Amino acid sequence: MKVILNKIFIPLLFFMVMSCAKDSEAQEIEKDLFKEIAEKILAKTNDIRKSQGKTDLAQNDEMDILATLHSENMVDFNFFAHVDHEDKSPSERANALSFSWTSIAENIGQVPWFENVSSCGDTRSAEAISNCVVEGWKNSPGHYTNMIGDYSELGVGIAFTKDSIAFFTQVFRNP
Repeated sequence: MKVILNKIFIPLLFFMVMSCAKDSEAQEIEKDLFKEIAEKILAKTNDIRKSQGKTDLAQNDEMDILATLHSENMVDFNFFAHVDHEDKSPSERANALSFSWTSIAENIGQVPWFENVSSCGDTRSAEAISNCVVEGWKNSPGHYTNMIGDYSELGVGIAFTKDSIAFFTQVFRNP
């Protein structure tokens, strides 16, 4: 009986440990990718601001949290809007988390992680997908106004659907 249990239990335990390790490794890779994309979005946004004589936006951890929660909620609750699934605006979401602000604005976007995206081409790299979403915002008057607006801080949030559609949120703030 002991031999049979060892033949079943040990491989099962090994499989469970390896599965957890793979999940952990995948989460770390995803976290690194999201960080790289967010950094590129901040840099590209600041490049646009510089071209208009504006100062750089500073990355802000609180706004990253706010932006990430909104991107994740858009994926988890299947919506694409500035007003979330609980009928809260960006300012109401910031208030609910006790994040202070004197002015706040938000950009949202969607880009597929595919090889042939209309007007973007292959978006399957941090550089390409960040360029695609930032160019989309730049070409949209309301989003562009936020990008060059009188803000001092930026948070970026990213979440992917199971079918590889990236949801992006930028939150601009003055504390």
